[in-house]
Amino acid sequence: MKTSVRPRAFPPGSFAAAALACAAAFAIPHPAHAQSGNFGTETPSVNQIIDQLKAGGGDDATAGVRTRALRPGASSQATAMPETAPAPAAPAAISMQIQFAFGSDQIAESSRRSIDNLAAALASDELKGRTFTVAGHTDGVGSADYNMRLSQRRAASVKTYLVGHGVDAARLRTVGKGQTELLNPADPRAAENRRVEIIATGS
Repeated sequence: MKTSVRPRAFPPGSFAAAALACAAAFAIPHPAHAQSGNFGTETPSVNQIIDQLKAGGGDDATAGVRTRALRPGASSQATAMPETAPAPAAPAAISMQIQFAFGSDQIAESSRRSIDNLAAALASDELKGRTFTVAGHTDGVGSADYNMRLSQRRAASVKTYLVGHGVDAARLRTVGKGQTELLNPADPRAAENRRVEIIATGS
């Protein structure tokens, strides 16, 4: 003879009932991750740059997810939790290797096509009115203070070039990150650590 197994019913107000209600009532949001396109040594096209920076943070994994308190009467022992808003979406960004001569803030000739495409993208109608941060990064060779100042000068050099090629200066701000955000921390000397990041910071 087969016997059917029925799920155990916990009495209202019990701790087990509260635990089950809590598990059903809450969703754990995933943190928003930056929508960053790392082009590495590639030369992105104008359209690739526009598409990446138009993303505006991309799909937010927490969109529409809200935590809520336990339903009334679920448990006399459970502590209701207040509603919380979803985490904001991370900004869109691109990472490009704009090359410079050793110890210099002068843009290398080999990077002219990349930075020309960047200027054309930022000056395009699709990105018109958007504001951006130009963040300079260095590799891990040298002192932290030297690399910080070098990254600031390089970010300023990129801004100057972009402004000279049709991008409104008011739409750009610069920041130097030095060696604090190595793209390849396993190899601090790696060329990919020497890069410029363009972050969409407003619309």
